[in-house]
Amino acid sequence: MADRPRVDVHTIVINSGADEVYHRLADVGQWSWMFEPTIHSAELSRDGDRQTIQLWAVANGEPKSWVSERQLDPVARTIRFAQTVTAPPVAEMSGEWQVLPASDGGCTVRLSHTYRAEGDSAESLEWIARAVDTNSRKELAMLRSAVERDADGDLSPFTFTDAVETTADPVRLFSFLDRGELWSGRLDHVAEAEMKEFSDGLQLLRMRTRTPDGDTHVTESYRVSQSPARLLYKQVTLPALLALHIGEWTISPAGEKWRVTSQHTVAIDPGAVRKVLGPEATVADAKRLARRNLGNNSLRTLEAAVRWAGAAAAQRRSGT
Repeated sequence: MADRPRVDVHTIVINSGADEVYHRLADVGQWSWMFEPTIHSAELSRDGDRQTIQLWAVANGEPKSWVSERQLDPVARTIRFAQTVTAPPVAEMSGEWQVLPASDGGCTVRLSHTYRAEGDSAESLEWIARAVDTNSRKELAMLRSAVERDADGDLSPFTFTDAVETTADPVRLFSFLDRGELWSGRLDHVAEAEMKEFSDGLQLLRMRTRTPDGDTHVTESYRVSQSPARLLYKQVTLPALLALHIGEWTISPAGEKWRVTSQHTVAIDPGAVRKVLGPEATVADAKRLARRNLGNNSLRTLEAAVRWAGAAAAQRRSGT
């Protein structure tokens, strides 16, 4: 006889209105901005208040992907969810977000999970319990931080893009971007690169990169490869100035050419600004530096992808 499902509950108090907090939870597209464990999140379908979503997230240090059905109730400020495609060792997972208004204008967020492990294994159940506890605590704390951070416009995440247009083969262009482990031999600003691949298009890319100032730093990014036209990523080991860095590479038609675009979404860590840039530095200075360094590296990568794709095509035509 199967064991009864386990139920875990986590709560946090947030000094912000219940409606605002509820709408942040309902907008799953923002989850990678808010929640540290979430690599990428997407709404697959919507029928009124019933929603199908897919999440790519880190659980106990392992990247996983699953699909959930959600039932949204904006009046009661609740979101019920149940995984329809699980990731081992989870056999069943469901739960609920509740946003409860408080008399002082703030709210309490209650997150519950109900789950079973594959084969009702005690070891697997403990693995799930540890992942649920770790991720729930992180998500609730970061939900509160995101609300507080975004109340200050200077600290809100900002997004920018760089793009090139080319007649090069889009399949080869995507191959260049997708094979991150080869970047140290293809990109001057990448000193070292290694990549591990998982299921569902998940990758972990570790790089040591050079900035325009000649400094180097190590970054680690989880990536979601959606061949042949989109590759998303989230940095989990960040440069000192950044509190958030997510991005994506996309390839799209542009008349008779192809447009290859790099998009970054970045938030500055205000506590690091003066430590890194000096006592007179501001958040605006840090934003300009992040825009310059990340944009420069993106353009160099895009231009290298175009050159590589062109050279590969030329070699194929010549038979060499």
